[in-house]
Amino acid sequence: MSFENLKFLVVDDVESMRSVIKASLNSIGAEDVVLAINGFDAIKKLEKHSIDMVISDWDMPKVSGLQFLQYVRDSEKHKQMPFLLLTASKDKERVIKAIDAGVSDYLTKPFTPAILATKLNKLLKVKS
Repeated sequence: MSFENLKFLVVDDVESMRSVIKASLNSIGAEDVVLAINGFDAIKKLEKHSIDMVISDWDMPKVSGLQFLQYVRDSEKHKQMPFLLLTASKDKERVIKAIDAGVSDYLTKPFTPAILATKLNKLLKVKS
């Protein structure tokens, strides 16, 4: 799967994590990456840019990744958008909450660019 024609929205409140995710995306061919510092910022950027896929951290101030996911799923315009939720937690209750909210997939931190690429390929094949 080719990532170079897709626009990704990466949402994480930790600058170094945004950089790691962006570098991982760049390493697999993604060139167009929009960065947001929390879910509130992500909502503004989602409405401003034509985004193909969201990669969002779960634990963030103002609007969490789960709240942002719920916003996306409630939006007619964006509800079908692939949404990858990142979490450092392996708590099964959290995974169930994310699935119930309509997450496309989730990924636990830390991860490698290869694992990220595998998840994204899976999501994009489902989408197309």
